[in-house]
Amino acid sequence: MAISVSARHIRVFLAVAEAGSTAAAARALHLSQPSVSVAVKELEDILGRALFQRMAAKGLVPTEFGLRKLAQARQVAAQLAVFQLPEGADAAELAGNVAFGYFTTLGPQYVPAILRLMALRYPRVTVSLVEADLAELNRLLEAGRIELALSYDVEIAPRLVTETVAELTPYALLPEGHPLALAAAVPVSALAAEPFILIDLPLSREFLLSVFRAEGVEARIAYRTASLEMALGMVANGLGVSVLVTRQEGGLAYDGRQVARRPLLGSKVRQGVIMVRPDWAVPTPPAQALAACIREVVAQRATPQTSPSQLS
Repeated sequence: MAISVSARHIRVFLAVAEAGSTAAAARALHLSQPSVSVAVKELEDILGRALFQRMAAKGLVPTEFGLRKLAQARQVAAQLAVFQLPEGADAAELAGNVAFGYFTTLGPQYVPAILRLMALRYPRVTVSLVEADLAELNRLLEAGRIELALSYDVEIAPRLVTETVAELTPYALLPEGHPLALAAAVPVSALAAEPFILIDLPLSREFLLSVFRAEGVEARIAYRTASLEMALGMVANGLGVSVLVTRQEGGLAYDGRQVARRPLLGSKVRQGVIMVRPDWAVPTPPAQALAACIREVVAQRATPQTSPSQLS
C-alpha cells in the first residue's frame, strides 16, 4: 500500500527546515534522529523530488522544490491547527506557529511588546524566535528557516520582499558631562575627533560608519563590540562616544553610570526599520497576524513612513 502524506510528515518537514538539521529537529520534536530522517525520506519518495540538500557549514538547506513545498506545508500546518481547535472555539480564531527572526539590537525595543500583543489577540498562535545579525537574517529568510523578520533596511538579499514600518534618525551617544553633551545637537565632524565605540555587527558597522563618510570624515575607532549593552557601558565610562539608531528609554548603563543622547547636527542619514519575508511564500494567517502586530507596535515607538509598501 502506497504511503500518503500525513500530518506527521508535515510537522517533521517544517521542523527540519526551520532547524537546519535532522538532529536539531529531532530534539525540538522529542523524536529520535533516525525517525526524523525516515519521515523526510518518506516525504521525498511520495513527492518524487529531493526536499533538502546538505551544504557545508549550513546543514540541510531546502532545494528550490523544497522551498515551494515549504511554503505550501506552512499553509497546510496553519489549516490543520485551526481544524484541531476544540469545540466552542471562535470560528475565526487563528492557530498555529510562525517562525520570526529579528535583528539583535532591535529585539529589546520592539519584540517583547510584539509578543505581548500577539498573546493577547492570538493566544493559540505560537511565535518561534530567532535572534541574528542582519546578514544572518538574510540567510535564514532565503533558506526558509524563518517566515518573517524585523530588520534594518541594509543590503537586503534578492528574493526578499520588504515593507518599511519606520524611519529612524541616528543620534550621538555621549558620556554624561562630556563637553559635546552641552550642545543641543552634535556635529558629526566633532564626533569624528573623539574615540569611537563601534557596534561591530555585519552590515550594521557599514551603516554606522556611513554617518561619518556622508560628512567627509572618518570615525576614530577605539573599541569594537557586538553588544549594544557593552557599547552603552563603554560610553558611560568615558571610553569614547558612539552613534546609534536603536532607541532606549533611560540613560543608565548596567553599572549605573549615565549617558547622554543628542541629535546629529545637519545629518541627513536615515535608517529604515523593515519587515522582510521571502518572495516565494504567501504569508500564512499567523504570519499575517504577526505582521499586523509588528506594524502597530513599531508605530507606537517611531514615526512610520507615510506610504509603506504592503507586505501581506
